[in-house]
Amino acid sequence: MEIKRISWLGSSTDDRAAMTAFFRDQLGMTLTVDVKGFSRLTTSNGDRIEFFGPDSVEHDQLDTGPVAGFLVDDVAASRQELIDAGVTSCTEIEHSNDGHRWFYFRAPDGNFYELCETHEPRPVKSSRP
Repeated sequence: MEIKRISWLGSSTDDRAAMTAFFRDQLGMTLTVDVKGFSRLTTSNGDRIEFFGPDSVEHDQLDTGPVAGFLVDDVAASRQELIDAGVTSCTEIEHSNDGHRWFYFRAPDGNFYELCETHEPRPVKSSRP
């Protein structure tokens, strides 16, 4: 397996609104999803940061702080490689409608990480002037 880049970061937070506003207004990311308990912001090259509030109904297992998502070519083969190496705490592969696929695993430090792949380009033009 080869890690191509860090393409996603997820974080549970008690103040999702403030974090969303900060990353949008101060760091210039584009807000692409803002629903109860969940926000997604995107960089101009398509990388994502997601915030999960206390009222989030997803990502309950991500209990270790910010979770980095590493881009790989083949998420299924990478998952199997980790399992073959003895990593027992891999989640099932999940997917979204845009071709993005991912799974989480717990590393030796006890923290969760993600391996992901995407088959669709995800660049987003900034709405900032």
